[in-house]
Amino acid sequence: MQLTHRSNFKSIPNPIDDWEIAYSNRIAVPSFPKWLANAREKSEQFHRDHADRASIDVPHGPHARNTFDVYEPQTPATGTLVFIHGGYWVASAKEDYRYLAAGALARGWRVVLPEYPLCPDVSIGEIASGLIPALETIASRWHDGPIVLSGHSAGGQLATYLTSAQSGVSADALRAITRVVSLSGLHDLRPLIRATVLNAALKLDPDTAHELSPVLRAPGGGFDLVCACGAAELAEFRRQNRLLGDMWFGFGVPTQIYEYPDMNHFTLLDPLSDSHSELTALMTLAL
Repeated sequence: MQLTHRSNFKSIPNPIDDWEIAYSNRIAVPSFPKWLANAREKSEQFHRDHADRASIDVPHGPHARNTFDVYEPQTPATGTLVFIHGGYWVASAKEDYRYLAAGALARGWRVVLPEYPLCPDVSIGEIASGLIPALETIASRWHDGPIVLSGHSAGGQLATYLTSAQSGVSADALRAITRVVSLSGLHDLRPLIRATVLNAALKLDPDTAHELSPVLRAPGGGFDLVCACGAAELAEFRRQNRLLGDMWFGFGVPTQIYEYPDMNHFTLLDPLSDSHSELTALMTLAL
């Protein structure tokens, strides 16, 4: 594959005076409760419409939340899209985001939605290591086409951490991944230490923040990378979106970096339910 690096971004304001505000999407997007209620309603309807082709709560580890959902297309799958939800490692559930599978499913892709335990019951490192068996299972079970590993926000950190070198994921599983897509991902966890309210649950210290930051690790496979966020997002998410793409391109990873006009941290996800959207095309290797 020819080494590429494409991006479309505008300048990011500086400096940051309040690190709690810098990472608070719920403050930045006051309509979030309405968006989430709508997402849950659409996800419930999506599941009712596709329950006959779904496998729900497939276990991949000892914790009650170590499960994943699988939705199969009507025809033999073209590939497998894995989507790890966000929620700052402290909230949310895969059931809230099932509707996002609609776009890829309509394109003939299988969609897998992993679940994981939450902080402060476990650490971010334990969340990541707990997802390794899920990724290993997916890579070994569904080798009927390419695998795209994606995640949103905290899920973007998990997806890119898992595909970094020395993450603990086997070389065979990493080779099975064709593309990694991080949507509004958090790739450098060191600034989160300054967000003291959030970090009360995350319990990051300088060593763990360094260890768990994908931007400080080398990529671990032969995949290409897509980093996308909304142009209306908080400056820190826009900066972190660009940061990983720039860093991993330096390791020889073909990268695409996008900022979508008028999209915020949450509305960025909605195009995934549309089989004709550019974001769905990126998730299914059509772009």
